[in-house]
Amino acid sequence: MAIHRSLTVLTDISKEEIQKVSMFIEHANKIITEYFGVRTSFDIVICHGSWEMEIQVISRRRELPLRYDETKSVSITDYRLNEIVIRSDIAKFGHYLHELIHGVITKNHPHQLREGLAWYFTLKLTEQCRYVRPKYPSWVDYLYIFPVKKLAQIMGDDFLKDFALGKGVIQEEAVPPDVQDLFLPEYFYYASKRRYDS
Repeated sequence: MAIHRSLTVLTDISKEEIQKVSMFIEHANKIITEYFGVRTSFDIVICHGSWEMEIQVISRRRELPLRYDETKSVSITDYRLNEIVIRSDIAKFGHYLHELIHGVITKNHPHQLREGLAWYFTLKLTEQCRYVRPKYPSWVDYLYIFPVKKLAQIMGDDFLKDFALGKGVIQEEAVPPDVQDLFLPEYFYYASKRRYDS
């Protein structure tokens, strides 16, 4: 059932749930537009329950074999299709904000840098209302948030905001090694991530 061009709901949910989803999206877009000066251009897909979310995750995987393993994902951003998928039954406002921030970050950055920037700005923009933040595993701090915080201390938030939008350049050699890791191709980066998964 399509609500409007950029929001698609894959399942029957109540009017109240649709209103909640629309309110979260509208409020997150307002915060992002005020902070970054731009609004996400990504389409939003709303699903409900772990099975529907798993279908979305599996259908977007590039590696084979495609297998079912119950996902813990609440939301994902697909840069290839310009889509954000959110599981409405458990998503907090912070999940909507986090994914919509992904929708304004330039695609020219490597995946892990985009993820780090999205986490950094999600936490920054929810500083006054921490209870709306999405929960995340501790390795997210080490791999994404701490290096981007270090980058923000070096460059400043205004530059980091421009950089996220693709309006600035950073000389990778001039930043600390853990920050440089954010610029690595995905394959090399995820080899180091496996240490934190176990």
